[in-house]
Amino acid sequence: MPFDLNQLTQTPDIRCIDPVRARIVGALRYCHVAKAAKAYCPNRLAQQLGCRTAISSFHVFVDEAGRSWPEPISLHLPCNPRLSYDEMLLADLCVAATRSDRGAFDAMIQDMLGVSARNSLWSACQRLVRCFAPVTE
Repeated sequence: MPFDLNQLTQTPDIRCIDPVRARIVGALRYCHVAKAAKAYCPNRLAQQLGCRTAISSFHVFVDEAGRSWPEPISLHLPCNPRLSYDEMLLADLCVAATRSDRGAFDAMIQDMLGVSARNSLWSACQRLVRCFAPVTE
């Protein structure tokens, strides 16, 4: 069987991921594009997140991720159905927080972030996903 590099490097399609991941990625992309266009609207962000109560928690999460990430976070444009590696990782971190799985959370980023940054990001993820309680995978 020949080696297919494309298959190895392909990321998930946003149309085929669970609701928690889709909300996180959609909100990340919306904020990036809206702020660049100076057209940010909290109501639109609430639509992406599925609830208004998640807005402030989402901003704290993004701020913590941006502060602790070793490089600028890479996002795809909203028209791209594939997730960037950073989008995929941030969404996976939120899913680990949804499951209260600190071990999986740390395992995903321990080579990238120190303990203090992981603790801050874990707290921000937990706060955010508490707003998604009605969402199931």
